[in-house]
Amino acid sequence: MTNIWTIARKEMKVYYVSPMFYIVTAFFVALFAVLFDYNLLTYLTATLSTTFGISIFIFVFVAPITTMRLIAQEKQQGTLELLMSNPVRDYEVVLGKFLAAMVMLASMLAFTLVSVAILLWTAVDRGQFLFLNVGRVDLGPVLAGYFGFLLIAGGYMAIGLLASSLTQNQILAAFIAFATLLVVLFASTLSSIVQGPLSDFFSYLGSNAHVEAFGRGQISLPDLVYALTLIGVPLYLAVVALGARRWH
Repeated sequence: MTNIWTIARKEMKVYYVSPMFYIVTAFFVALFAVLFDYNLLTYLTATLSTTFGISIFIFVFVAPITTMRLIAQEKQQGTLELLMSNPVRDYEVVLGKFLAAMVMLASMLAFTLVSVAILLWTAVDRGQFLFLNVGRVDLGPVLAGYFGFLLIAGGYMAIGLLASSLTQNQILAAFIAFATLLVVLFASTLSSIVQGPLSDFFSYLGSNAHVEAFGRGQISLPDLVYALTLIGVPLYLAVVALGARRWH
């Protein structure tokens, strides 16, 4: 556990001193606020379900950009072998870097909470949306939505980390992650094309429906299993990919 935290802390320092983190965060938070404000004006309700559903699409771009360097850069600079020369196991490297990515993701979501609070407060203060009864907004669906989005976006980060473990080229890693995430995001559309068990598989694989379910306050076992699998499988494959370097 000490090694995992040490690696995570090192990566977090890189994240928080990088201008890229603040640029991506500002971009994501601004779009999130616009989406929420649009839903507030269009549907006259402070729901986050649709907002999260569209925001996960934004993470198809955010995840590859923020994870492409995690392992690929170590390979490119030759520091991975130096890191592995210490008593550090493959899974500790993967978990440490993933933990840093999740802390960064949580930071981004924390900023969206501020923007949502400001929008709601402004609406009430100006008396424009008093019919929303914002003071009685059900926190259950809001918390469930953020919880589900954190898990599924975390799965996107895990896929980005896996892509970064497969190559030393950061651009190639970003492209692999981007292509994979497009498949994951739009897999449900394939369910209407194929027939039989594959249709059910593609329908379940698509992440958008799961995100929107969490956004409605529905925390079901299938959605939780989906989110945890989306995190666990890429992390396991990343550990395998790191271990495979010993055979070259």
